[in-house]
Amino acid sequence: MLKLEQLRCFVVAVDKGSLVEASRVLNMSPSAVAYNVETLEKLLDTALLIRRPASGVSVTMDGARLLERARPFVQEAIEMEQLFPARGRSLEGELVIGCQEGLSWSLIPLAVERLKRKHPHLAVTQKTVFMEEGNNPITNAAVDLLVTFVLETTDDAAIDTEVLCKPKPYALMRAAHPLAELGRSISMEELAQFPQLFIQDGPALELFRAMFQDKGLSPPYSVGSNTSAGAQAVVGRCDSVYLRYVKSAQNISPLGDALAFVPVSDIERGAYLVASCARRKYGGRQAKIESFIFECRALFDDGTMRDHLIY
Repeated sequence: MLKLEQLRCFVVAVDKGSLVEASRVLNMSPSAVAYNVETLEKLLDTALLIRRPASGVSVTMDGARLLERARPFVQEAIEMEQLFPARGRSLEGELVIGCQEGLSWSLIPLAVERLKRKHPHLAVTQKTVFMEEGNNPITNAAVDLLVTFVLETTDDAAIDTEVLCKPKPYALMRAAHPLAELGRSISMEELAQFPQLFIQDGPALELFRAMFQDKGLSPPYSVGSNTSAGAQAVVGRCDSVYLRYVKSAQNISPLGDALAFVPVSDIERGAYLVASCARRKYGGRQAKIESFIFECRALFDDGTMRDHLIY
């Protein structure tokens, strides 16, 4: 009878091109890896690998046929194991997270810090995405997990989505701005008296313009930017204002100008901050994804994220 361990040793040996390298990945001795592969060959009554002492291993024709069938099975088995990690077991491998720029210097590093304390051997990579990309980074296999703002939550059979919060926006402006000097939250009507800076990211641009349109307001348009850092640099030098969700820890622009994040009192329309990943056919999430989302939820529940978001 074929065993998962035999198939796993075979697949990893082919991927690494070496029984020795496979043993390091699998945390087994080279002889144990070789034994599992040889046992598999005996059970199937065929040679699966060509072994060359100087250049490692490569697959035979039968090995290639088995590899095509075994690889997705082994990967799915690994993921099922990760759904129920042994208590105290440290997660390994790689987690690729896609997020918008403002989250890349607020929520994500805080959650990564907490995650790495528990799972120091899990490698985490962060990629910047835009709202207009939607779920494409997931469906295109560019990221494992997407943490982003969306205009509305959708029921997508292929995507597993969890709402982390529904924040309210700030108005960002220079610290000496007339609206900042009021020392209170401001209305959309007050905000509309000044030129607006909009992020050039389709859904975000649509959302913030609609917030004014809901009130019958048409504020003057100042300048656009596709990065929050660029927008902060601009508003620090003029009377333009900039609606945004994420507040930096230090109210200083990239050019060194003092900034103010002023709450807006009467905005009804908003966005959701969500964590999304590919939906798995047998349910549940990979342990590495579930663990990261857990840390994100904890940051909201304990109030840490109130330094960066109004929720």
